Amino acid sequence: MCNITRPILPWTSKVQWMTDHTKGNKFHHTLRKLALAATVYHIWIERNRRCFKNRFLPFPELVKRIREDVSGKLSIDNHAQRNDRHHSLCVNWGIPLVED
Repeated sequence: MCNITRPILPWTSKVQWMTDHTKGNKFHHTLRKLALAATVYHIWIERNRRCFKNRFLPFPELVKRIREDVSGKLSIDNHAQRNDRHHSLCVNWGIPLVED
């Protein structure tokens, strides 16, 4: 949903790539940071749900919750930075587009 196409790599390589490609305050950098943080958070919550409650969320529901967290945060912030270049990212994440 971040429009990133990368081969499957070890976790440490993925984290290093994200660290290198999220520096700055541009819209796509902020979106990547939020997406990574929300993904790690929700996977951790899901891990705890499975370990301690013997329950699990279906994968689409997990993705929906991640998407809602990122969309909710970016719907409030960064209005000035969103433009046509970010249209596909906004559509992917369900972020309302700002009318100029």
